[in-house]
Amino acid sequence: MTRIIGWVAAAAVVTVVFCSVYIAFQQSGRRSADIAPAAAAASAIQMPGTSVSSVPRLELTPESGVFVIVYGSDDTPETGTATLHGVLPTVPAGVLDTARRSGADAVTWQPEPGLRLAVVARSSQGKVVVAGQSLAPYEATDIRVMVYLMLGWFGCVLLLGAGFAVSVLLDRRQRYPNMR
Repeated sequence: MTRIIGWVAAAAVVTVVFCSVYIAFQQSGRRSADIAPAAAAASAIQMPGTSVSSVPRLELTPESGVFVIVYGSDDTPETGTATLHGVLPTVPAGVLDTARRSGADAVTWQPEPGLRLAVVARSSQGKVVVAGQSLAPYEATDIRVMVYLMLGWFGCVLLLGAGFAVSVLLDRRQRYPNMR
């Protein structure tokens, strides 16, 4: 019985290690999705005289690149580089409120099913600049990492199971040397 507990504990430790590695990779990937939008928002704030309306607008899709939208003091979009179904999209009011209250906010926004965006909001002179990008490439990488880690975990658990089986067979041979 002690041997079984030891092998089960080893399998549990392997599982915890692989789950921890997955969580670390997933969170690191998600946080890195905020880097480009944060830079775009900072750039838009640093150049207040330039207008993002002169840039051609892109339609938000899972393949969308970085976009910037400026919201006025009444929380309506004033100008931007992206549209959703042909109009400037409106982020949830809580994002704008938090940005005004604390200076910035970073969230995952899903304006419609199948479209998840990493957005960063920064307050400046009564307005809020929101920049974002699609999470699709990051989520695809996340799935690949999860598959690789699951394969590694399965291989480790398989090796642990094989080690347990070999130890049981060796123990039986020592106890009963005439059995084959």
